[in-house]
Amino acid sequence: MKLLVRGAVAPRAARCKRGISLSAGLSTGLALFLCLSALPAAAQYSSMGLSGLIHMPDARMKPDGTFAVGYTHAKPYSAPYVTAQMLPFLEVTGRYTRIQGYDLSGKPGWEGYGDYKDKSAGLKLRLLPENFQGYRWIPEVSIGIDDFHGTQLFRSEFIAASKRLDFDWGYVDGTLGYGRKRIGGLYGGLRVGLAALPDWALVAEYDRTRYGYDPQYQHTGMAPRRTGALGAALEYRYGPMSLQAGRMHGQHVFNVSFNVPFQQREFVPNIYETGPFPGGLWASTSPRPTAQQWTESEQWRLELLQTLHAEGLRNVQAAWRDGVLSLRMSGERYRYASRGVGRAALIALAYAPLETQRLEITWEHRGIAGITWDFNNVPLLERYFAGTASRAQLVHSLNIYYADPTGRTDASRANDIDQALLDLAHQRQGRFAFGRSLVSLSATSTAQSSYSLTPYLRTYLNDPSGAFKYDVGLRLGAEVNLGRGLWLDGSVIGSLHENISDVKQPSNSLLPHVRSDVAEYRRASKIKLQKLTLNQYWHPATRTYVRASAGIYEEMFAGAGVQALYLHRGGRLAWDVAVDAVRQRDFKGTGFQDYKTVTAIASMHYKLPVLEGVTATVRAGRFLARDYGVRVELSRTFASGIELGAWYSHTNADDITSPGRPGKPYQDKGVFMRIPLGSMTGHDMSAMANFSLSPWARDGGQMVESPDDLYQTMRRKWLDNAFDSDGLRSFSDVVGEDAP
Repeated sequence: MKLLVRGAVAPRAARCKRGISLSAGLSTGLALFLCLSALPAAAQYSSMGLSGLIHMPDARMKPDGTFAVGYTHAKPYSAPYVTAQMLPFLEVTGRYTRIQGYDLSGKPGWEGYGDYKDKSAGLKLRLLPENFQGYRWIPEVSIGIDDFHGTQLFRSEFIAASKRLDFDWGYVDGTLGYGRKRIGGLYGGLRVGLAALPDWALVAEYDRTRYGYDPQYQHTGMAPRRTGALGAALEYRYGPMSLQAGRMHGQHVFNVSFNVPFQQREFVPNIYETGPFPGGLWASTSPRPTAQQWTESEQWRLELLQTLHAEGLRNVQAAWRDGVLSLRMSGERYRYASRGVGRAALIALAYAPLETQRLEITWEHRGIAGITWDFNNVPLLERYFAGTASRAQLVHSLNIYYADPTGRTDASRANDIDQALLDLAHQRQGRFAFGRSLVSLSATSTAQSSYSLTPYLRTYLNDPSGAFKYDVGLRLGAEVNLGRGLWLDGSVIGSLHENISDVKQPSNSLLPHVRSDVAEYRRASKIKLQKLTLNQYWHPATRTYVRASAGIYEEMFAGAGVQALYLHRGGRLAWDVAVDAVRQRDFKGTGFQDYKTVTAIASMHYKLPVLEGVTATVRAGRFLARDYGVRVELSRTFASGIELGAWYSHTNADDITSPGRPGKPYQDKGVFMRIPLGSMTGHDMSAMANFSLSPWARDGGQMVESPDDLYQTMRRKWLDNAFDSDGLRSFSDVVGEDAP
């Protein structure tokens, strides 16, 4: 919060996020751990990855948005797993199980593979919450399924009921369930905790696992096990970590997990952020001009422009007409556009004419305008920054709307920043602004061109030559602004260490090898031009955007294409069409193969109104292998900005070679995650890490990598932000303003 005195803004003690108990010098990693340690501890996961007892699932759900990475061991099985509470009533898990004692290394083609390994996924759906409608005798009831796809070695279907009883001395949480297939009948268990030892618990279980259901168990060398056995384990929780150790079937059992709350707004506060005025101050000592002074002298516009540039804002346009100050700008360093708008508003109030009654700030990306924040009561905005007006009052005086490419007011259609003034502002700055974080080095020019050096990681799972293949290296990227809406994007990758090229088994696909030759691409060259694309953007009408691209799209394809996007009012529904004529690059990346095609994909994106943060996307058209069909994507974006999702494609590719088969061709599917790095660093940043995983690298249902997907760009740059609650997330950097 700030006090406003004669146009100068003075800080109040609680204004900056540096005012929290963490010192500015505390490392980001320690800050992350402390933030997570302060969260309520989550219960333990079972060995199948779903929440439960030891091996058996219970009916419980974790707090919404809980994401866990864990490892379980109960000989002969051991498995890393990931589990996510995707919705308050839906938990999903995936794991990679190793069966010790069943070594495949002696089989032809499997040399060096080691023990048998299997991928599996499961989910649990809550049918009835505990104490439903106030009836305290009602237990929590859930149903679930495990390993429902692929080899289905561990296929189970179950229903479970859990009820907790609280006493002065502690609690007892009981579970009773029934399973089919690998879980063979009635099972149950208890979890007991003491009030005096809140981080400890004792769990006992009657296990109904049918080990004979897994045909690989007979190869492990272990004695047969009967269905039905008692076991117990001790549990301990320390901040985000949960540990479980016990005995079952005469063997030690062990399970450890690390929990991350994706519904938490920030994992690490931006403790290194400083004020937008010279010297990192939150105040300006410059007196504000009158309207006549603003018009007659360039001093105020120059100081405004210099301060905005120093804050990292680029492509600034500004004009004052009849009490309205209109600003247009872009800023790639902000995770939320509303935070950049807040900084711009704070700066504008220090230099705007005293007669200003209305402030318009339009946020742009690559020369196209997205959203306008229209503050129609500037005195109220001043009081809000001073701490004498509430957020609710400010929201009442704010309009947020899609930007009009021609402008809605006389001020928005004008620009008082000419080239001479722009050149003068640049003289007081260096040509580049340099930055670094835990994951990148970067340099940004005053024209918004940027250059970066970042690491990358690629994975390839379950090849006969080895279960886990990877490629780790560095990517040198450039985004060069060539003119209004015209950009050149390029990147070069260099592999530091990889073993994907060790894959010797060639693709068995009968389709054009649009994706399945990944090992050949890795083997051919360690250093490669990954991307070199010229992109032109247009904003022909409100809520309508167009991009045309030509060049090298990705490691495997180059071409030319166009994408058009239309956004409906309210931001809930969007349509886009992308058509690309592409040709396949050779393995070394220095030439081309003979294969070429035209892909045409129409997409509908819909943010579901009932389920918070859930977006459904349906794509239909012609895919890379000249196959026709549809692709469905379902994802959830949590409060932290992390997005988790899955996709499934169904086309006429007729991929009948393994893992497909005649009568049941393989259809492409997988999961993906997008992580905003600004949530885990002490500096604000807009960088995003993307990760995807599919069971097999196949050719059906594949899409070319977009040079810049308009819908995803709009969502990331302003769309989700503008329609998130009141559209002012992190607007004023006040501690706790974006709680929970």
